[in-house]
Amino acid sequence: LDSEKVQQLCDAANQEVDVADKVQIANYLCPGNYAVSGGLKGVEAVEAKAKSFKARMTVRLAVAGAFHTSFMDPAVSRLEAALAATQIRTPRIPVISNVDVQPHADPETIKKILARQVTSPVQWETTVKTLLTKGLKKSYELGPGKVIAGIVKRMDKSAEIENIGA
Repeated sequence: LDSEKVQQLCDAANQEVDVADKVQIANYLCPGNYAVSGGLKGVEAVEAKAKSFKARMTVRLAVAGAFHTSFMDPAVSRLEAALAATQIRTPRIPVISNVDVQPHADPETIKKILARQVTSPVQWETTVKTLLTKGLKKSYELGPGKVIAGIVKRMDKSAEIENIGA
């Protein structure tokens, strides 16, 4: 499904559940691949309705929490306090935020953006597209597996990405 259809699916599921079980898109990975997170009943409603929205499949992920959603609001103030006590230096290269897909260099702005990331959906799809349009020539995936390489290739088959396994 495209992201608009996934949002419609979330809206339909949310009509059937209480506020405590609402769902929202937590990660815009790549075209046709979006993570939905929230309350268990909301997730179950998404799974039950997915076929009627023409979804090819749903895959329930084993995660420890509803990250990148409003469910994480209680964690924001604790993270803000930890970030206030943390020194962040001005980056030497542009760092694009997954919150707003903009480069940030000011340490105080970076701290604010990091705190927002806890409750904001990950804008990975737009981030990668932005990097590709800004001339990204080659990238590296560090760690086990080739998930990131697969996602990047779905957006641009000619993208050069090298996997460096751990």
